[in-house]
Amino acid sequence: MAWPELSIEDFPPRRDDEPSSLRQDIIDELSDHFACALNRELLKNPNEKIARQRVLNQFGDPIKIARQLWLEAMKERIMSQRILTGVSVVMAVCGFIVVGLVWSMMKESQAFNSRMIAQMEEFADRPVPEVRTDSATGEMNQVSFQLFQGKAGGKPAVGFEGKLTKIGDNTDSFTLTEKSNAEGELDFGKLPWGGYFLNVTAPWGETYQKSLTVLPGRNYSQSIVCPDVAPVEVPVRFEVQWPEELNSDDWLLLCDFRPRPIDRGTSALSRNIGTEIWTRPYPNPLDGTWDYSMACLINHENQVFRCPLDQNRMFKQIDHAELEARQSVNMIEGDTYLLPVMYLLNKQDLEELSQLEHHSGGQVSYMVLNQNRNSLSMIIPAHLNLESAGGGFGGSSNVDKTTLIVTNRKIAALNAATEGDDSATRYASGIQFSNLLKFTAAKGQDNVWKIKLPELNQLIITEEAKQVEVQGSGGGFY
Repeated sequence: MAWPELSIEDFPPRRDDEPSSLRQDIIDELSDHFACALNRELLKNPNEKIARQRVLNQFGDPIKIARQLWLEAMKERIMSQRILTGVSVVMAVCGFIVVGLVWSMMKESQAFNSRMIAQMEEFADRPVPEVRTDSATGEMNQVSFQLFQGKAGGKPAVGFEGKLTKIGDNTDSFTLTEKSNAEGELDFGKLPWGGYFLNVTAPWGETYQKSLTVLPGRNYSQSIVCPDVAPVEVPVRFEVQWPEELNSDDWLLLCDFRPRPIDRGTSALSRNIGTEIWTRPYPNPLDGTWDYSMACLINHENQVFRCPLDQNRMFKQIDHAELEARQSVNMIEGDTYLLPVMYLLNKQDLEELSQLEHHSGGQVSYMVLNQNRNSLSMIIPAHLNLESAGGGFGGSSNVDKTTLIVTNRKIAALNAATEGDDSATRYASGIQFSNLLKFTAAKGQDNVWKIKLPELNQLIITEEAKQVEVQGSGGGFY
């Protein structure tokens, strides 16, 4: 019989992951090992019983050794299974926790939904207030204007064009155009609140402009008094009080009413209709529609001569013999004719009139005294910019006073009489008035414009007049 006696039943219970030949391999290997050890002991001592005991003493119980070898072979598999089992248990516990959390959240959601349903049912049971549909309660507001002719409450102004522009960025801005109907109403409908700019144009071209603000939740309505007819030409007379030494047929006063640069364009004719200011631009000389005086020549008998201009509104050479004397001159009615500069001319100067503002390709400058005669300044008539004056205009200007300029021929003669004497009297080319002269030409009244000219001795440069200021730019003395 083989020794040691080992069988498969001596091992622990079989596992599903155990190799099928593991136990038998262990038995075979252990049996060979014990057999070899027994043969060695039998060589030392022929007594088999003693030899077996020595082998057992040396190696131990073969069954325990077999089980130990089996455990060593299965240890990795057993540990992997235990780890897998532990992980499974942990996952199961986590799953139970997640299920519990989900269950709790579902219960909370159900409770929240129940409360919301209860509140919605409560709101549904409340009485619904009446919805107001007028524009004053919404985001859109009614914007309209009532136009009257001549006076407030007068006849409706029909056929006036209105442009309403929303003030904002490129995405917010828009422009609406409407015409006043038979009732004089200019209705732009319902519009969003904000800033707007209104431009109303009469059929003959006069315009009224206004900035306005539409407030949220409030309609906007305004009455505007409009002119009933286009402005007409009215006769205008002049009464000039001349300096004694110039009160002769040789001298003329040139009044320059030509349009001047002003902010956002050029100066325009304006007139007050009720409390509103209506403006009309000067006609374009190139379209052939202008035929009224923009510059006038006046003699010592207050006779008026229309001063002809070239196609660019510039002074040109004149033959005095061709001028037609009148007692008055027709000008388009307007509330603000501005007179920034006047010239005292000798009849001989008419042949060189084009050189008043431009000479030898350059712009002419004049040295003038201020109204207090305590300082000198240089002005360039071609560069004069008007201040805001009555027409709703604004912006910077370099003239707010009328300047009288005396012909260079006369000033040169006065200064020539004192040449060679450093202490002799010197004369400026002109003097400023205390303000900017403004005239009104209106129908139904006697339009007489009175102008008092200073004596020539007022042009004497005083000792105080030392500071020179340049108004405008470029040019030189003339």
